[in-house]
Amino acid sequence: MLDIEGLTKRFGGVVALDDVHMHVAAGRVHALLGENGAGKSTLLKCLSGVHRPDTGRMRLAERDFAPRNPREAEAAGLRSVHQELNLVPGFTACENAYVGRPYPRRFGRVDWRAMRTRFAALRDAHRLDLDLDIPVGRLSVAKCQIAEILRALMGEARVLVLDEPTASLSEDEAATLRRIVRDLAAHGCAIIFVSHRLDEVFAVADDYTVLRNGGTVGAGRVADTTRDEVVALMAGAEFTHKRHVDAPRIGAPVLELADFRVSPVRPPIDLTVRAGEIVGLYGVIGSGRSSLLKSIWGAHSLARGRVALGGTALPQAGIAARIRAGVAYVSEDRRSTGLIMHHSILDNAILPRLARYRATPRLPVVSWRAARAGARQALSGLNVKYGRLGERISTLSGGNQQKIMIGRWLAGARPRLVLLDEPTRGVDVRSKAEIHALCNRLATEGAAVVFATSDLEELLMLAGRVVVLAQGAVTLDAPNSAVTRQSVLDATFHALARPLPQQTDQPGAPK
Repeated sequence: MLDIEGLTKRFGGVVALDDVHMHVAAGRVHALLGENGAGKSTLLKCLSGVHRPDTGRMRLAERDFAPRNPREAEAAGLRSVHQELNLVPGFTACENAYVGRPYPRRFGRVDWRAMRTRFAALRDAHRLDLDLDIPVGRLSVAKCQIAEILRALMGEARVLVLDEPTASLSEDEAATLRRIVRDLAAHGCAIIFVSHRLDEVFAVADDYTVLRNGGTVGAGRVADTTRDEVVALMAGAEFTHKRHVDAPRIGAPVLELADFRVSPVRPPIDLTVRAGEIVGLYGVIGSGRSSLLKSIWGAHSLARGRVALGGTALPQAGIAARIRAGVAYVSEDRRSTGLIMHHSILDNAILPRLARYRATPRLPVVSWRAARAGARQALSGLNVKYGRLGERISTLSGGNQQKIMIGRWLAGARPRLVLLDEPTRGVDVRSKAEIHALCNRLATEGAAVVFATSDLEELLMLAGRVVVLAQGAVTLDAPNSAVTRQSVLDATFHALARPLPQQTDQPGAPK
């Protein structure tokens, strides 16, 4: 269905793609693998018409394929679902499906009934559960991902590109999406599946192509290779990813939660995290793991109960007080709430601790010499690949952006408590290993590390202690050595199967 031969793309003196070869068959799922910066994004942009390759040839359905823009690529039958969702929040899924496309018309006006009928037929044909009357801004991430896929399937889709489609989904939702992918392939569509989660690659893909440093370094059938062989192709044969090793000494309590509620309707949580511990929070979307981290961080005004750092109680809300006390926080969504994408690498690297770089104690003026020195110090030990500190942070790969979000807390005084929400979402295996090594180093130096993840493999790889949340309640709290994959899943889903306690109406109680 899709043949790529000798594709090369340069940006000035930088070779982004170097003689890339890739062959995607109809009715099969083809995994495109590689580290951040390997050339995957550039290749996908050449396919979708955003970039024009310098040399090489592409053929789609045995015809020459050289789209000059995304509209031409879509007209030829190549559709893309990007990692960052591109939906209008106030529109329904049906209305989003027609953005940028001709609307069906009747008597010169938009035929809303025909729009809805066609979109509903597409949804039902693929046996998907999606409400057509709710704005997508009110849907879950998983439902928005389904809306994006249905939008891409409007019309004839010969090749469907899925870029990190499960990065924001729970295990259960990711399994549903993998079923959708296999169903689309069974109907004859060629799927290009981009993912850093190798467990799901081996679960869903038929074939694979690995890029490294802009070139093709391996390809074949997934059934004929192993995880270690794929990792060696992606990162080099010398690469190893070490499992978590407990800190030599677990110290005094750093974080203490007592009768702590994220909101008045959530159950209370008691949790103690000691110096040198790495605690992993696991649960499906809606379990409360992200809300718990944000409440500890002081971002939720509805939180109630005692939260103490090193025995000293902290106010219920107030991020500035946390920063002064030595708490660091890394958001799950680096593009929206973690980084300012149109600002420089330097701006983002010094953002949480601007007061440290004041030119004078009295005036809120930044000493840029001190700021540059602090930024270089923070990023020096993290293997962050960048050109100049003045470049926009949006020019960096996802892995480098993620490392900057963590590394900016390490300049000067090290934090006592580190809160990480999905610390390796959307990063390659090498960057994931480097972030894990950084967490281990922080714990060894005496910090308490708490991270939330929807990646069960990462949970068992990094956490020294596993805490499972379901409907806001702790259903499992045990050391890593005492848990298994099955026990974690049991604590996650068996708790969800239990009915919620019945509540009786009280006079004057809010409905």
